[in-house]
Amino acid sequence: MKAVYISHAGAVRENNEDAIFCDGDAGLFVVADGIGGKEAGEIASATAVRIVAEKSWQCPDDPPGEMLRSAFYEANNFLYKKGVRPELNGMGTTLTAAVCRGDRITVVHVGDTRAYLISKNGITQLTEDHSLVAQMCRDGQLTAEEAKNHPHRNILLRAVGQEALVEVDELETEWHSGDYLLLCSDGLYNLVEDEEMRETVLRAAQLETAAAYLAEAAYDRGGYDNISLVIAAHD
Repeated sequence: MKAVYISHAGAVRENNEDAIFCDGDAGLFVVADGIGGKEAGEIASATAVRIVAEKSWQCPDDPPGEMLRSAFYEANNFLYKKGVRPELNGMGTTLTAAVCRGDRITVVHVGDTRAYLISKNGITQLTEDHSLVAQMCRDGQLTAEEAKNHPHRNILLRAVGQEALVEVDELETEWHSGDYLLLCSDGLYNLVEDEEMRETVLRAAQLETAAAYLAEAAYDRGGYDNISLVIAAHD
């Protein structure tokens, strides 16, 4: 399976608290956006992604949803226990992981990193943001446009590692030849509209070109957060 990825700090931040895993052969793709003081965010995201990758290697024949949920719970338990250390206080991470097998995609998700399905018919956000402003939108208190600039847009309602137990979302969907899976952090989708992401992926001659354009677009429009994305193409 053809897949590409990009992750960098952006135009403002010195550290990159995002982490990515991209394995087209295994059909496993993961994006995490760490939170916490000092280096805690970087450690949290990198650790969570590593645990998901290792679980995939250890349990390649397990049902994808079962394998991913187990990895998420293991990552949550590990980070929650690590977070008692003063230098790692408040550590946690968003975590969005997808397994693509045949014509099926399985996604397990916590936080506000996102998974999108892109096709010639449109772009669909597969995941639901676990953030305060997203919940306010669902409750009819904010519009999507108002949420983009809301002062509390970075407040998460769920994250891996911040509570003893974590609730995860799981979903399955079909995808077909000519479709694409896009996983990304908020550093991309806050600055690049969904339709622009779809048109870029569909029109680019190479996946590398699409990924580079999207990352550069977010950077040029302020790049105030870390920018990370994975694009996978259905064979």
